[in-house]
Amino acid sequence: MCTTKFWTDAWQEARDTAGQSGSDSKQNWQQFWNNFAELHALRNRQSRPIYNAIVDGLVADGVITPFSTVLDIGCGAGTYTLPLANKARQVTGLDTANQMLSMLQSEANHEGLSCRITPVQGDWLDIPVEPAYDVVFAANTAAINDYDSLMKMNSVSQRICCLIGFAGTYHIKVRTLLWEHLMGTPPENAAFDIQYPFNILYQERFLPNIKFYSYRERYRETLPYMIEYYTSYFKLFGLEGPETTAKITEFLANRAVDDYCTELITTTIGVLWWRADRKTTLLE
Repeated sequence: MCTTKFWTDAWQEARDTAGQSGSDSKQNWQQFWNNFAELHALRNRQSRPIYNAIVDGLVADGVITPFSTVLDIGCGAGTYTLPLANKARQVTGLDTANQMLSMLQSEANHEGLSCRITPVQGDWLDIPVEPAYDVVFAANTAAINDYDSLMKMNSVSQRICCLIGFAGTYHIKVRTLLWEHLMGTPPENAAFDIQYPFNILYQERFLPNIKFYSYRERYRETLPYMIEYYTSYFKLFGLEGPETTAKITEFLANRAVDDYCTELITTTIGVLWWRADRKTTLLE
């Protein structure tokens, strides 16, 4: 039977398979995000229309109002923090990576939103368990990766929680092909699939709402930068050294045009929200 435990265990299995577990993994990922914070800020700018559309949908549903105080968990360089700040009264951006927060502050200054955004460096696990925000929000972050971290969102929210993940495969073409080239198998990337938190919330009687948004984007980067990026990325999964670097360099060089590589991302984003202060009795 598909109980809360079933979905909790399935989520754990997906996370283990994707290599998203363990304290060492958390620290290594934090360093990775610090090293490439500027890249993600630039990509956020390019892809801003889809993030604006998602936040506009939350406004239309009454999740975000002009009076809302929002906590954005794992905010990064401001992927959603910036569009949220355009619609809400105040947004607190929480992240463990200090360089991501520096980029968020820079982007907020650039957009004239610094008065509405408060960057905070810290771990979600260390945030006090008390209702401090109207809306607790998280998108594609390893901070919300199991039953306890998901349920903590309800305790910190005064009204509504929102979690964003992927529906099905998150397909990054170059990364997928390079993974198969180095690992010999397709990548397992279900750790951020929205089905796990959706079903846990459903089993816990929150009756979450969900919408889906199709997303397709091309990013163009210099060959040396892509080599640096993917050398650092695969080091997170235990692949490093001269041989690995040579394989990555050769693979990317063969795909480059005029010393530039194009990264194609195709996915469906799942936007999940629910009332933290309300459960149904329909499943009893």
